[in-house]
Amino acid sequence: GFSAERLRMVDPTLTAVNHISLAAGRDASGTGVVSNAFHRPDTPITRWISGFNASSDVETLWTAARRKGLRVGTLAWPGADAGAVDRLGDFGVLWPGPPLASSEIVELGPEAAETTGEVPSNDGLAPLLWRLHVGLRSATPDVQELLIALIDADPNGRPRYDAVAVRLADEDDWSYVGEMEWLEVDFEARAEEDLRAYPYGSWCKVLHIDPFTGTLRFYRGEINRLHAYPDAFEERLAEAIGPWPGEPDRAVADWWLDLSRGVDLDTVIEQGERLDRYFDRMTDWVLSEEDADLILAYHSSLDVYLHGSLITDELQWAYSPGSALAASEGLKRMGRSIDRSVASMWGALDPQRDALVVVSDHGQLPIFEVVRPNRALADAGLVRVVDEGNGPRIAPDSPMIAVTGGAFIHLYLNLAGREPGGVVTMAEAPELLRRAARVLSDLEAEGQSAVEKIYSRGEAAAVGLDHPSSGDLVVFLAPGFAADGGLDGPALEPSRYYGQHGFLASHDEMCGVLFARGAGIKKRRFGEVEATAVA
Repeated sequence: GFSAERLRMVDPTLTAVNHISLAAGRDASGTGVVSNAFHRPDTPITRWISGFNASSDVETLWTAARRKGLRVGTLAWPGADAGAVDRLGDFGVLWPGPPLASSEIVELGPEAAETTGEVPSNDGLAPLLWRLHVGLRSATPDVQELLIALIDADPNGRPRYDAVAVRLADEDDWSYVGEMEWLEVDFEARAEEDLRAYPYGSWCKVLHIDPFTGTLRFYRGEINRLHAYPDAFEERLAEAIGPWPGEPDRAVADWWLDLSRGVDLDTVIEQGERLDRYFDRMTDWVLSEEDADLILAYHSSLDVYLHGSLITDELQWAYSPGSALAASEGLKRMGRSIDRSVASMWGALDPQRDALVVVSDHGQLPIFEVVRPNRALADAGLVRVVDEGNGPRIAPDSPMIAVTGGAFIHLYLNLAGREPGGVVTMAEAPELLRRAARVLSDLEAEGQSAVEKIYSRGEAAAVGLDHPSSGDLVVFLAPGFAADGGLDGPALEPSRYYGQHGFLASHDEMCGVLFARGAGIKKRRFGEVEATAVA
């Protein structure tokens, strides 16, 4: 089939930006999706929108296909969030919002345990039983009680705890797992925003059993459901593949820091593999059950893994030869999981009739330092901060604000006549921008400048960002640095995550992949292809 040595992405090399550009054939100046998050003129300076929930200024593949009478499905494709008519397919799966309950790791000791006669235990060891109450965000029911029992499952004459039994309090059947094994807990609930009760699920894992003391370390994953449309499609799909399993858990994936606080690397990778297999079943079911002409499907597992585990640089806080080797081996395993997904999709297609196009939206570079531009600007007196008891925030009459995404920053002035309540006059603007550029340019760590390039609004066309929603300054950080728009913490500090994108697209490491095979695809090899040529 067709393949390219590398796919040159558009600037900034962020997920929302490039998924829309891949589907629209235009850079950010054409689509208007200028970052993962950005401010729009004629709105208050502290208001920003998500690039994942923004309509493109130009037609996308899915809207063009529907206009021509083709049937289109979008499976978690960034930008196709069903928030407007032009962000809809004929059917689709949506990226879920906040979970019904966040994940947790619980340490369960015998001193807090009850016992039970419901589950068998051998060699004279009585079962230990704990009741884990899980609060559900604004839902009915508002709590689920999970019963967790520790038992001796092996009648070998040696009293040792070696297995766990789990069930919901309002159910009868127990599930049995050993150490480092997974189980899924499913139930129905209705969140505040739900129109009815839906099946929700949580993947749980026994992280450690102390066979002698009866201490148990238990991971209870996020509680999620599948979000799709229309309702009949969602109901049929959920019945076929179950609730959304969740991404690799960033909240507890600090395996290289302290295993008593986080989860191990295998657990993180297993979560990524589970999500890939879930997407495989989803795509396979859609191809067999839905009469679709075009399907756009997204996999996020490799991106999430790299954000947490791209450990290659001695300047990184978590770096050691051992952690770098482990992360590298984990990346190979995640790569094999994605290969399996591609093979699964190809196997579900008819090569005489169908074509498969595989494309990615960016690469990643290792980072070692986090930059907080709003904190740096506030320390220089250029951003006004207020604290009304709920933590610091940027004031509505601040002269400027930095809106960040990955290694990229839009800096907006609060211009009188452009922003409601604007406080900066046109006469004041040039000097404020010069001062802001100096503050950001002076940021450095480990002898390296944090900023690679700053463009004014008038210069932004050079990187495809000549759009009213672009910042008055457009700032690309240097490799090794990532931006955080918050105010909590210093202007610079070592990063606790290790991979990022959003850097200038001219870095080859930011390139994506592109290959295609099937009906109508000629055998051709290219060196470099522009992302805007894909659509």
